[in-house]
Amino acid sequence: MLNKRGQTAPVAGIVFIVSISAFAIFLLIVGFIGNEVATELKEQIGITAEINRSLDTTITTSTVTISTLWYILFAGLMLGLIVQATMAQYYPKIMVPIFILTLIVSIIVAVVMANAYDKLTENLTLATASAYQGGIYFIMTKLPYLAVIVGILAIVIIFTRDAGVGGGGGIVN
Repeated sequence: MLNKRGQTAPVAGIVFIVSISAFAIFLLIVGFIGNEVATELKEQIGITAEINRSLDTTITTSTVTISTLWYILFAGLMLGLIVQATMAQYYPKIMVPIFILTLIVSIIVAVVMANAYDKLTENLTLATASAYQGGIYFIMTKLPYLAVIVGILAIVIIFTRDAGVGGGGGIVN
């Protein structure tokens, strides 16, 4: 009983939604800044081919490559969430309502984050950066559906296992 560790399985979905949303907003702003600064610098000091190539690389990075970082984070967090669900301690079936309540909260958070991201992309200043991040925009606008799918998947994984599988299996040391 003394060696019990805290389990975060019920709130993992909320952490997933908030993390990918915050990183998407961060990359939207960074994409805008990188493109804007590099374009202005190219116009102001782009006097040699070497400087222009360097600034073109910065523009390409902020418009094309930066989305890849989000996809990597998204896939990593999704994989981590599934692994955490499979390795979570055994929860009795009476805990299902708590997990469902947490799922509802994560859906509400996902709706708020999706709307916030959508409003940011509608901003005239950030609209150009948003145009280059179409895949992120697509997933962020479908974030509530993703929260439902991931949450139900985690609940199914956690509650359909035997008591002997996963982090402890109900055996008290």
